[in-house]
Amino acid sequence: FSATAPLKLLAKRLGFRAATMPGFSREMIPALRLDWEEIDRRVRLVQSLLSSASAAEIEFDVMGMEPVRLSLDLRYRQAHASGGRFPEPGVAGNLPSGESYIVPYEGERGEPSRSGGILPVQFGDEVVLYRVENNRAVEVISNGPQAERERKKLAEEPAYGNLAELGFGVLADFGVEPIGEVLLDEKLGLHIAFGRSDHFGGATSPASFKRPENVVHIDRIYIPQTQPEVRVRSVRLMSGGEEREIMCDGSYLIF
Repeated sequence: FSATAPLKLLAKRLGFRAATMPGFSREMIPALRLDWEEIDRRVRLVQSLLSSASAAEIEFDVMGMEPVRLSLDLRYRQAHASGGRFPEPGVAGNLPSGESYIVPYEGERGEPSRSGGILPVQFGDEVVLYRVENNRAVEVISNGPQAERERKKLAEEPAYGNLAELGFGVLADFGVEPIGEVLLDEKLGLHIAFGRSDHFGGATSPASFKRPENVVHIDRIYIPQTQPEVRVRSVRLMSGGEEREIMCDGSYLIF
């Protein structure tokens, strides 16, 4: 069980600072010795772009298939920057850090979320395709053993399919390599999470799940080492009728 989510909520209420390190290992130590002023500058730039955007349009290349597209509704939300520095009381976050993230609008205001499209996730040798509607994965449209397992999870726990986070890690540009632990690997590039979002300012809390043991926040990380058959072709942010491409072929265009 990760302490990150409850500490984020308690830090705001009680005014303390905290760094959480779930799954920390010796391999992560180099990621603590980086230029944190530059990392902080980058994540705050991404934060400002996300906070002013109304939508994110993501296009994925999936091996052997036509490109698939996912639109995420970013209205009514503010982005967060986690640059590895916690100077102000009331803030808790991960170390190592180096990401900006935002919760897509989940429809809690009574107006349906505009998030929709197809989200690919690679599990081993199989790519599962989720159909997203109103910011939730509502159907698995691919076939295979893992697709069947994911289809069963969505049927048993609809809150599992909530798109809880759109995140942008920046540490790959500093030579950091993935090690197989989400704590570090999500800080290397684009990631999209399923499940709980209340600790990031969203509306999906433990009470949204049928049973306490179902509560999850699972990051799917889109870098070649973790999902080699799924490539981020482009990420574009929509703001005030204009669009800006911030990623192309998995690399940032804004730094």
